[in-house]
Amino acid sequence: MVKPMILKISPKDASSDEQCLALKLLCECFNDACSLVKYACNGGLMELFTKYPYYKPAWIFIVKDGSEVASILYILNRLIRLNGEIIKVGGVAGVCTSSKYRGKGYATKLLEYAVDELKGDYDALALFTTYGSIAYSIYRKIGFRDIYLREYGIVPAIDLREINNKEWSISSASESDADALLRIYNSETYDLDGVLVRDSDYVRDQVIEATWLRLTRGVNVNTLKLTNGTDTVAYALITGIDDGVVNVEEIASINCESALTLLNHIIKVNGAKSLRIYAKPNELKCLNAQVFKVPNTYMMMNLGGIDYGEIKRPYIYRVDQW
Repeated sequence: MVKPMILKISPKDASSDEQCLALKLLCECFNDACSLVKYACNGGLMELFTKYPYYKPAWIFIVKDGSEVASILYILNRLIRLNGEIIKVGGVAGVCTSSKYRGKGYATKLLEYAVDELKGDYDALALFTTYGSIAYSIYRKIGFRDIYLREYGIVPAIDLREINNKEWSISSASESDADALLRIYNSETYDLDGVLVRDSDYVRDQVIEATWLRLTRGVNVNTLKLTNGTDTVAYALITGIDDGVVNVEEIASINCESALTLLNHIIKVNGAKSLRIYAKPNELKCLNAQVFKVPNTYMMMNLGGIDYGEIKRPYIYRVDQW
């Protein structure tokens, strides 16, 4: 019997066949990866990543059982803010074992191998998973710790405080608004721990154009901005309406009044009955939202560059999950 092999591969060295097999396996575990299979199997995956560099993996780790890819994980380069400092994080993504090979401990061995290989390259590893799942148990056993459990707020239209400032205007954001939206994001997140360090290109691609959301989730996206004269004071990323509920994937503002103004507009133009809002805790509080937890947890593993005791106000925007 051939002993399974664990391999660390640079994406640029992966053959088209290996990319195709890897994405087919990911599709088995994650529905949002299925849209990428056609690119991988037609040799177009690396070209796709030139359009979406944020999702280009730094490393691919695989377990091969004979000629088959039995288990896989990806590492993505990320910068996050922690206690006022910028730290380099290896974003663990796409951890998947083929149904044919589950129960053999391949995912655990693969993660342990990756941790050993990545020490010295990153300050920490981080990932997102379902709280209490089988995968969660594996991550806890290896040494990952919970940082933040995802929350969202529901605000019925009837309970949303009305503000009508005729000096403010609302329109769809364009690529030229990236710097303005980035300034709002930075002002909203400077004192939070675990948030992604964004730049203007990221805001343009992932928030305004929301290209990756469109590609992997097939949602209709509209990013709105609220301006006061020449100054942008709030923005919101909307990803559709379902049964009268508008999904606000992200909202950031300079103050509660501007957030309320923008949300009142969203309610009115959509004829919505309520809003589902993903936002940081103090924003949900100012909106008087009823808060619910989602069993989706943000986890980290220290590789020598972080102090868990310094994590005081953990948060990360939902758009920034990998």
